[in-house]
Amino acid sequence: MNKLKLLTSAVAGVVLISLTQNAVAHTRLNIPTATEGERAINHIMIGHSCDETTRTIGTSVVFPDGIDSTILVDGVQHDGGITDFLTNYGNNASMFFDRSAFDYMDEKTDTNGNVVGFWAGGGPGMPGNLGVAQPFRLTAASIEPASCATSVKIYISIVDICEITDEDGFGEGTVELWTHAGLGTPYDRDLHFAVDEGTDPGPASFTINRDLTNNPLPDSCDSGTTVEVKASAAQINRDMPIKRNGHQIWPSDHSHN
Repeated sequence: MNKLKLLTSAVAGVVLISLTQNAVAHTRLNIPTATEGERAINHIMIGHSCDETTRTIGTSVVFPDGIDSTILVDGVQHDGGITDFLTNYGNNASMFFDRSAFDYMDEKTDTNGNVVGFWAGGGPGMPGNLGVAQPFRLTAASIEPASCATSVKIYISIVDICEITDEDGFGEGTVELWTHAGLGTPYDRDLHFAVDEGTDPGPASFTINRDLTNNPLPDSCDSGTTVEVKASAAQINRDMPIKRNGHQIWPSDHSHN
């Protein structure tokens, strides 16, 4: 009897921990860091739906394209381009076709054919009490040898969709916005949800660490610098909507109604 009680208590504790983790889980990458040059299968981990009663029916993901992105070096805006720090950035992600949760999906590309994001939607979706791992392949770009960068953090903007609305309908129960605050787009997290002053908790991130053995810092770099890359407002406005067969299906595009 004591063993049975112990087992019951242990199971209850695991369930409670699981529920607690699920309740506070953000949408993130399951592999958030890599050494430059590494290539691996990664996943967008959707930790929970908009609330316990809704299904997540889609997701939209945007990577900074590096063209007009904001680049910060030790927190200070950098006037140069991304090639000052990364040698092969621009087409580092590729999506897998996987119908575990969503029936339709595709990559988003720029005018040069580089993948700048992807989307998935339709089908059974994700129940409010479960999670989803949406697979894709991600290559960590190589760090420019002449730079002083010890790491480059790429911020990945994600919207999990529970109801198809226009931008005015964004909020509790319709979307989860894992996006920047104060960027100046309809998808900004702080326009629709409370954000603690001085914090920007929304986007997922992927940090590329320098291989200090094979790509040591130049002698002039001292301890090196940390670099961050954020998508521009113009790119988010262009690449966050979901389009299929030439038609925008999210957010609702009233011009096609």
